[in-house]
Amino acid sequence: MIHSPFLLSRTRLEDFLTCQRRFALTLGLPHRLAWPPAPLAEQMEEDLARGQAFHQLLERYFLGLPVTPELVEDEQVRRWWGAFRRSGLQLPAGRPLPELRLTVPVGGHLLHGRFDLLVLGSENNQPTAHLFDWKTGKARREADLRQDWQTRLYLAMLAEGGQALTANGRVILPQHISLTYWYASQPESPRIIHYNIAWHAQNWAEIVALVARIEAAHALDEWPLTEDLSHCRTCSYQSYCGRQQAGQAPPAPLEEQEADEADWLLEPDHL
Repeated sequence: MIHSPFLLSRTRLEDFLTCQRRFALTLGLPHRLAWPPAPLAEQMEEDLARGQAFHQLLERYFLGLPVTPELVEDEQVRRWWGAFRRSGLQLPAGRPLPELRLTVPVGGHLLHGRFDLLVLGSENNQPTAHLFDWKTGKARREADLRQDWQTRLYLAMLAEGGQALTANGRVILPQHISLTYWYASQPESPRIIHYNIAWHAQNWAEIVALVARIEAAHALDEWPLTEDLSHCRTCSYQSYCGRQQAGQAPPAPLEEQEADEADWLLEPDHL
């Protein structure tokens, strides 16, 4: 069956690994089901709005536009901005590109990521890329971040498709790619992750294999439900799948930069 490519983000890859049925329903497969997302609690909506407001301040800052935090009504956002300015975070020399989106083909599909800030530079006549990601939630250990799909996907995408962003289409070698997570709760302790050739070889092979699994599932039109009912407790498709017996639990905090994931591109027609 010939079908349009899937747009595969960090969240969608995680969905497939968590529950293939959730992945299919999120993409409207196989029945193109229109299903409302689970409503967020009031506190989560406020936290999400604060995170987005903070990201917008940083976007303006790195675009060279005037930033007037005193006009921001939310006190927490103003505190985060003050923490960022006092942290003295050093950016490498290069061209800053805030809120940059990138798609990279893999196995007939498209990987998609949105970078809070990408700094493109040069070292020893080789192109370099340093990603920055702003976090307003609970700080995580570097060891855990290295295994996170956001880290793995973003680094791999730059190694495989970064030439689209460089002068003369030069490839950015894995050893010249890094990612910094900056936490508002720990502004003086950014987590800096450096990529390398060996890690990329393994990482990319696993991404290609995962995309192949997704393609195989689509070819068979088989999307099994997860056997771990704990994942169903916060899933908006719970009642559709007949998993109400799993009960309900408060949803995990959202990462603010994933809230409008892929809203810039119309969903492809997979049928």
